[in-house]
Amino acid sequence: MSTATDTKTIDLLPDYDLAGERPRKPTSKELAAERARRYKAAHGVKAFTVQLPPDLIAEVDAFVKLKGKGKTKSQVIEKLIRTQLLRVR
Repeated sequence: MSTATDTKTIDLLPDYDLAGERPRKPTSKELAAERARRYKAAHGVKAFTVQLPPDLIAEVDAFVKLKGKGKTKSQVIEKLIRTQLLRVR
């Protein structure tokens, strides 16, 4: 330790942080968004948002739970679109 008038003794530690600035940790929302981006890139899917009445959503949930056979809502909706809307007539 040196005094204010001491000009010959050097300080062992500098006035700045040796480790440098630490980057902040990502938030849970940022981690979830990154995970979603990686999933979409790996599986080649895009988000498609639809607004439906609550009673219809409840019926779809019940259908998926009863007859979904382990499928997700996205898989059920995808099959419905392919077989009902995009079928050759």
